[in-house]
Amino acid sequence: MDRDEIKLTIRNVKNLPTLPGVATRILQVTQDTGSSAIELANIIRNDPTVSAKVLNLANSSFYGFSQRITTIPQAVVVLGFDMIRSLALGVSVFHALAAKTSEPSFEWDGFWLHSIGCGTAAKIVARDLGIRDEGTLFVAGLLHDLAKVFLDLHFRDSYHEVMKKVEAGEGPSYEIEREVMGVDHAEIGAWLAFRWKFPDLLLNPIAGHHDLSKVEEPYLRDATIVHLANILTKRAGIGAVYHVPVANPDDRVQSLLKLAPERVDRMSQDLGEQKAQIEEFFGYLGD
Repeated sequence: MDRDEIKLTIRNVKNLPTLPGVATRILQVTQDTGSSAIELANIIRNDPTVSAKVLNLANSSFYGFSQRITTIPQAVVVLGFDMIRSLALGVSVFHALAAKTSEPSFEWDGFWLHSIGCGTAAKIVARDLGIRDEGTLFVAGLLHDLAKVFLDLHFRDSYHEVMKKVEAGEGPSYEIEREVMGVDHAEIGAWLAFRWKFPDLLLNPIAGHHDLSKVEEPYLRDATIVHLANILTKRAGIGAVYHVPVANPDDRVQSLLKLAPERVDRMSQDLGEQKAQIEEFFGYLGD
């Protein structure tokens, strides 16, 4: 098996999970600057499952509001258009990918906890930097490893081999994936994101979270944030962490984001203090 075979599978496989209609419509809202909060609320309300989960999440300790949120329009007002849009997108994509295999290559609960932790870390970094659209960065962090699910479903034997090596401490997953399969989960994630018509502001952080040289210049800041968020999540021990010690951040964290090591350490501590809320978020997401 090689990278061309995997790419061909993504292009042609008939049972590749498809994005639910609600996710497709939310992505259209994401790219339409004229879209209104009313349009977004109506899209979410028309999918009872996504609507219920968004309300559960909005009322969780993850967001910490004392007043109960009872409707999607109220959630949009309280949490903001960007965050509710991103939350609904994350919920719908999670459920498109959530079918476990009978013998998974890795521990799925740990995988999703890490993913939610990475989304949370991206939000923490965005807030620290004064970036308004922290919701999109949350989703980019949440979905950064989405290709691992695809590999577990469609190339199970090879991915079992990868994960055995990872669990034995032979190296980080992306290096062993390149060794065994000729391509890593970040590049495969970009292929999946392209097929699903994700916007470039999601595709680039997925593609470049291990190698920022693969990122298009307009999206380098956001990809660097997700790259850092991935490292912070591993440092905080949230979800599955196979490779210790955790790699140091790319130099762009200091040169582009202007984040000194002490500031990064503080963010890691802030993330660790949210571990209970992240676990609660996962509980609501997976129910």
